[in-house]
Amino acid sequence: MELPLALSDMFTKTAILPLLSLLATMSTGHPLSDSAPSSQPKPYTINVDPEFIEETRIRASQFRQTEPIDAPAWFDGPPTSKINDVAKYWAEDYDWSKVQDGINKNFSHFYTTVPSPGGNYGSNESLDLHFIHQRSNRDDAIPILFLHGWPSTSLEWEKIILPLTNPEDDSQPAFHVVAPDIPGFGFSPAPKAPGLGGAEHATVFASLMEQLGYDRYVLYSTDLGTVVAMSYIVDYAPRIINHVTDFYMVFPTDADTARYAANKTTPEETVYINSINSFLTNHSAYSAIHSTLPLSLAYALNDSPVGFLAWRYQLAWSVSDVDYTFDELITDTLMLYIPGVYGNIRSYKELFGLDSFAPKVPFTVPTTVLQFGGNSHYAELANFNYVPKDWVERTAKVTYFKRHEKGGHFPALSQPQWVIDDIRAALA
Repeated sequence: MELPLALSDMFTKTAILPLLSLLATMSTGHPLSDSAPSSQPKPYTINVDPEFIEETRIRASQFRQTEPIDAPAWFDGPPTSKINDVAKYWAEDYDWSKVQDGINKNFSHFYTTVPSPGGNYGSNESLDLHFIHQRSNRDDAIPILFLHGWPSTSLEWEKIILPLTNPEDDSQPAFHVVAPDIPGFGFSPAPKAPGLGGAEHATVFASLMEQLGYDRYVLYSTDLGTVVAMSYIVDYAPRIINHVTDFYMVFPTDADTARYAANKTTPEETVYINSINSFLTNHSAYSAIHSTLPLSLAYALNDSPVGFLAWRYQLAWSVSDVDYTFDELITDTLMLYIPGVYGNIRSYKELFGLDSFAPKVPFTVPTTVLQFGGNSHYAELANFNYVPKDWVERTAKVTYFKRHEKGGHFPALSQPQWVIDDIRAALA
């Protein structure tokens, strides 16, 4: 029995044979491959085949260590000692069954099918989606749709979902949380054809919200999810109560660049431009590979779970102030490794581009911009998210703006209470 992922489009039969042991079942206990596609969400239980988990553990135990050289830590990538230790932990101590039980217990999971989004998508076949739908018990709760990026999944929101759903203080706004896995991530099968770009993703998630009966809702975006949001708030603006984002990127105009070259930018502008330049020069090689030859890279990453962990760990470390535990590193890796990495790293080919993050026309949708800095791992990236407010206002109707001194690129994980407080304040 096979999970209905488009794995045959990714690799040869020999290469994907271990992955075909992956089995996810609905709460009815029937394998997905035996269930007719449904346009109505059905309860879903995460249930990864133990044989697949054991095969992955064995691969981790057979990880071929890399001989280090005398270079500073993180100078060339994650330190070999760190990766060797996490590989050993994965092989000897990590317990997926315990993690899986927690994911199932803590959140309400669903699975559904949405129509092909059309547009540039090269298939007329429908798309399957896994998502968390955590409803509040409050009648006045506001629906909110969360859109993650890479290397995340719906678990990026695990620390904020329940507090948003049922706040302890009844005077605070409550939310019906919808947190899908983007196609190719987590338990949402990868698209079966090229062309699932920002506009097409927006149509997919708009269809999901229609199924759930939500006509108006808040949109929260980050990372590649922000690219989707850029199309969402153009194509579906009347549905959006407020666009909340912790990744509103604005790049220097020609005039800004000229002022920077002439030393006429403000101190705030200067440090922001320096951080952006440092990221693009020294920390963005992964995105170039994902955007050009993702399949070539996927063969290697899909063959080595520890190698894939090291690959995604480099980015997570670069842009965040989270100090990940071994359990967190392995779980986050598995959430992308289980469906096969090709489907998620390839999303860059459809979504990534510097012009993809920045709107081309001013938006009229009310916009909440949250900025989290203080990256403690690479000092030159500390101001990467500190876009000057007046730059943001060039294209956004800013209704709430908040800057925090720390939190990095994954604030919902590193500073969840701040994210919760800001969402509440923006929608109060």
